[in-house]
Amino acid sequence: MALRDDIRSILLNVRERDRCELVEYGLDVEAAVETFALPAVAARLFKACGVPAAIVTFHRLTPRALVVSMMATDDWRQVAGQVVRWGWREARPSLIAQGYTRAECRTLEGHADAIELLERLGFVRECRLPGFGAHGASFLQYAWRLIDHVHVQIPQGPAAAVPGIEAGRGTE
Repeated sequence: MALRDDIRSILLNVRERDRCELVEYGLDVEAAVETFALPAVAARLFKACGVPAAIVTFHRLTPRALVVSMMATDDWRQVAGQVVRWGWREARPSLIAQGYTRAECRTLEGHADAIELLERLGFVRECRLPGFGAHGASFLQYAWRLIDHVHVQIPQGPAAAVPGIEAGRGTE
């Protein structure tokens, strides 16, 4: 399956809260597919039993900051541990090595799975964004201040590269 097909498979089968979040972002499935498929600083597609279950992307916001996005299917629980391990062991060290100091993510207020994941990854809640959504829903903004987590040794050289979406490729 091509990368866009894998992303589309996830987005057509997202959890209900993710579906609501897409609507509040004002995105239909095809617009979201194109957004997730854009070249990313770091990205990974996760599969459960060979079926696309989640995608996480880090896109550049400024020369030092990133915006993080994730969507998942109901098979999310099968890949949640992989997402957390990848975030801590591969994504974060690579992002720090590339000079990024901040990653931020906005999630629909009350999206318990997303909030739990963000907090497990070390994100901290910065503020509530009332009326942020296309239909007036409130969002929460979380930030991952990458340099706050200096206790992990940063890999040097080519090994620091994060598997991701490059030239239309996704990884498992």
